Amino acid sequence: MKKFSSFFFFSFTLVLLLSSNAISQNSYDRYGDLKYRKWRVTLFPPLGTNGIAAPKYTAKYSINLLGGYHGGLDGFELGTLINYNKEYASGFQIAGLANATGGNLEGVNIAGLGNFSRSNMSGIQVSGLTNFSGGSLEGLQAAGGINFSSRGMSGLQAAGLANISKDDIDGLQAAGAFNYSNGFLSGLQGAIGANIARGSVEGLQASGFLNFAGNDLSGLQATGGGNIALDDMEGLMFSGLFNIATEYSSGLLITGGVNFSRYQEGLMISGGVNVSQQMEGLQIGGAFNYATRATGMQIGIINVAKEFEGASVGALSLYGNGRKNIDVRYADAGFTDVGITTGTHRVYNMVVFGYNTSLDRNVYRIGVGVGLEKNINDSFQKIESEKLFVNQEFTVLHHFEENWSKRTNLIFSYKYLLGKRFASGFSVYGGPSYNIQVTRVNGANDYTWYSLWSPEWKGRQYRMWVGFNIGIRFFKQKNLPPLDDYEFTYENDF
Repeated sequence: MKKFSSFFFFSFTLVLLLSSNAISQNSYDRYGDLKYRKWRVTLFPPLGTNGIAAPKYTAKYSINLLGGYHGGLDGFELGTLINYNKEYASGFQIAGLANATGGNLEGVNIAGLGNFSRSNMSGIQVSGLTNFSGGSLEGLQAAGGINFSSRGMSGLQAAGLANISKDDIDGLQAAGAFNYSNGFLSGLQGAIGANIARGSVEGLQASGFLNFAGNDLSGLQATGGGNIALDDMEGLMFSGLFNIATEYSSGLLITGGVNFSRYQEGLMISGGVNVSQQMEGLQIGGAFNYATRATGMQIGIINVAKEFEGASVGALSLYGNGRKNIDVRYADAGFTDVGITTGTHRVYNMVVFGYNTSLDRNVYRIGVGVGLEKNINDSFQKIESEKLFVNQEFTVLHHFEENWSKRTNLIFSYKYLLGKRFASGFSVYGGPSYNIQVTRVNGANDYTWYSLWSPEWKGRQYRMWVGFNIGIRFFKQKNLPPLDDYEFTYENDF
């Protein structure tokens, strides 16, 4: 394998040397004032074969025992310390410290410290610290510290610290700290620290801390810290903490912390908070969803919007144009429940607190529910009335006796309730329910009067029965038209 690697290196070098005549001919066209010599050997300037006139010559083969200062290179150059060519360097350069040129640097350049060019740099550059170009940087650049270009940067760049460009960066960049562009940043970027662009960021970015764009951010971004754009954010974004766009965000945004933008469209998933001035789509927040104006669906412990159209699932869904009711109801087996009912007038959420008044011991329950309200005509087409309604509701209630306990003691219920609204702030309702009890508490079977089926499995007792509920609802309510005639209009009650 070692012999093969040596042969490959020798063959690659030979190809570069044989092609240098063509490169040299091109250099004559660009730098006609330089004289050509095939060989030059320099101890250090001006002790060399070209003496003090070295800046006026280009060569095919150049050996700098300590360092060299020449006009140009069209071939191969070896220097123990520094190779410097005033006009340009094209070919294969190896230096203990640095390869530098006042013009373009092209080909394969390997230096222990850095490769430097005042103008463009292209090809393959490998450096222990930095590749620095006053113009464009193109090709494959690998540095232990920084790849820097005052203009555009394209190709493959790898740096232990940073890839920096005052203009655009295109291609594949990998940095131990960050990729930075004063213009656009596109392609595949990987950084333990950050990917940053003053312009737009496009493509695939992966960062241990953040992806930042002063303009648009689009594509696939994955970061341990946050994705931030001061304008639009589009595509698929993953973040360990937050996704932020001050203007518009769309697509799939997933974060462990906060999704924030002025306008959101698509699917937003957050372990903490989703915040938007205007939202259209689906927000899933572990704790809190907020929008000034929202259309679609919100799922979270607390959902808040000034104006909302759609469906919500949560403990509290507070909408300026939604419902804010108190329900008092009696269920079979002696439970009296009080519910805080919020959400839209069509789809509502409920937090339930209850107490059993028929047992000889204190039994409490707490839970949540979600329901759908329809006009009576949606379920019974022959009945037409604005004041009659149907509620279909699902609740999960946890029970505990005397003192709070997390021990499994649940009742799942589906309720079908028929009701009548007597005024905008008062209604009565009642109907059957289908219930399933799942408990590990001995004696909890007296929460029910009977059971259709009572199996036991892995220490859990199950009871299933059909029961009933009757209740009253207070505060503002709406007469809902049939679903076929339903048209949403915002009513700002916030």
